[in-house]
Amino acid sequence: MGAFLEILDNVKCAVKDLVKNPNFKRWVIELSVALVVGILAGSITFNVMSKGDKSLKISSKSEETIEDEQVASTGEASTEEEQTGDTEEDYSNVVITVTDPTSYAAGVSDWSAEEIDAAISERKGYLENNKYWPAVSSYWESSRGVTDNSCYCSYLFDTAGKVYTADEFNGVPAEVIHVAKNEIYARHGYSFKDAEIYNYFMGQIWYTPSVMPADFSEEIFTETEVKNLDLLNSIDTM
Repeated sequence: MGAFLEILDNVKCAVKDLVKNPNFKRWVIELSVALVVGILAGSITFNVMSKGDKSLKISSKSEETIEDEQVASTGEASTEEEQTGDTEEDYSNVVITVTDPTSYAAGVSDWSAEEIDAAISERKGYLENNKYWPAVSSYWESSRGVTDNSCYCSYLFDTAGKVYTADEFNGVPAEVIHVAKNEIYARHGYSFKDAEIYNYFMGQIWYTPSVMPADFSEEIFTETEVKNLDLLNSIDTM
């Protein structure tokens, strides 16, 4: 307790000495001014920062909103442009390719144009004065729109891949129907005894007579071919 009182007395003496110092009042004033200035500066800084953050947030939000609106607007415009532009582009850049309505037979499909021309030239003689050729060639041109070499390289009908109906042969010349029936045999290499039929198919460069009639079996025909053969037999008048 005595020690504490002694310390307290020392503090009082120091304070009295400090107050008696001629610079004491100046120090008090400067310290007070410094405190006030510090408080004011801190308050102003706080307010400015708070307002700045708020403005920044509002500004950022506005930019995002504007950006979203621009994207939405651009997206709608792009959609309209795509709908309109693509349509115009489709019409302006379309390249129409005209192809033959038939495809070449399997044995000819990989031949070069030179090989095809050579084979046609070699076999054309078989079709001279052939009684079936005028009707068949006219049918190729009038009903199929074929005016090129396809009539020498393609099957008349897809009797191996499609089952036909009688209605599909309405108005088809009798010669064409007769040839179509025999074409089912010719596709399997049947060697015809009838000279006119034999010469007609020899004029078709896909045809290769490889099976004599005595060795030929109709069991080779598929179910589709059998159905087409029965149909053509029923409407063949030759």
